[in-house]
Amino acid sequence: MPWFKAGTVSVVQNSNAVIGAGTAFIANARVGDAFRGPDGGWYEVTNIVSDTALSIAPPYLGATNATGAYALAPMQGYVKDSADALRALVNQFGGVMAVLGQTATQAGVRASLNLTNTDGLPEGPTNKYMTASGVRTTPLTGLDLAISAPVVATDSILVASGKLQAQVSSAAASAAAAASMGVGRGYIDGLLPAYTSGTGISVTSGTAYIPGLGKNIYVPNSLTLSGLSLSGNTWYYLYLYDNAGTPAIELVTTAPSAPYSGNARTKTGDTSRRFICALRTSGATGLYNFIVNQGFIEYRENIPAAPFRVLAAGAATTPTGVNCSTVVPPVTQTAIFMFSNIGTPVMFVQFPGLTSAVLQQVAAGTRFKSQAPLSTAQFVDYSNSGTGGNSYIDVCGYGMER
Repeated sequence: MPWFKAGTVSVVQNSNAVIGAGTAFIANARVGDAFRGPDGGWYEVTNIVSDTALSIAPPYLGATNATGAYALAPMQGYVKDSADALRALVNQFGGVMAVLGQTATQAGVRASLNLTNTDGLPEGPTNKYMTASGVRTTPLTGLDLAISAPVVATDSILVASGKLQAQVSSAAASAAAAASMGVGRGYIDGLLPAYTSGTGISVTSGTAYIPGLGKNIYVPNSLTLSGLSLSGNTWYYLYLYDNAGTPAIELVTTAPSAPYSGNARTKTGDTSRRFICALRTSGATGLYNFIVNQGFIEYRENIPAAPFRVLAAGAATTPTGVNCSTVVPPVTQTAIFMFSNIGTPVMFVQFPGLTSAVLQQVAAGTRFKSQAPLSTAQFVDYSNSGTGGNSYIDVCGYGMER
């Protein structure tokens, strides 16, 4: 390190003070450095006050000089201090550096520490690695076989396994119980719908088998929906389901699937919903009023008018189909009709598609209320025995077929 000689100094005989001009003592001098004064003598730097002031020892021996040349020489003590500090670091961290190895890369350090895989890491008391022995010895703590609720995304594997096992056990037990009682997969008892308002519906207590659950759902008390938001002139379908262990109903526009057993149906795409009945809204977006009578839903509306009057002044003399789908749902092939004949010939009600199969004869000037089958498209056939026909057909209700 070169000696520092910038600027000049002012020294006074027998004084410790050195005053500099154009000097920079703070950055270029250290306590313990050697100061060569204008008199050629050597002194020790004992204090550095500022860039232009420092103290020396012993006091300056030469003659007073206001602009003398000088020199600051670094001493060997710097190297010794550095060596001492390095030795202290080696003593403190040398063992750690040796463990980290001699390859100064991440891969090299990992290899030295045996951390290229988890073999170099011991298992803790809580965080376990899924080794073969670890899997075998992990207890099934918290496994609950009593909860059969649906599995959700937040469930752990243990919780989900318990739910699935509970569902299987419950389904097996229900199936066995149903078999022992002679109850089939299409079983339904009670659960009769009742009109409460244009935007409300209820069902009585009862029991129904739900395929998606593999068991019967028992409804101890009536269930009610109210304040429904409904579209006009639309078929709605009522379903029973299990809502986390509690029986519930829903009224939606999703039609049921084809029957899975007898007339029993479930919601299309969802076997956890058991079909109860179909209901129609009017153009005023409210449900048509109805009652349930011996397996039929009968309208309590102004029947001799649209949309219930599906034929007015019919005069056909050959079998003719009458579309009833506006007030008869696609899930039934049976309806209750009022057939009225105010013409002169006899009115015939015929089996759909079979011209020779006469179901009812309605004499001139009479009315006749009767059940009649429909085609798969909800058509009923009629004709008159001759000209002068004046036939009327009103739909009074339809079969529940559930």
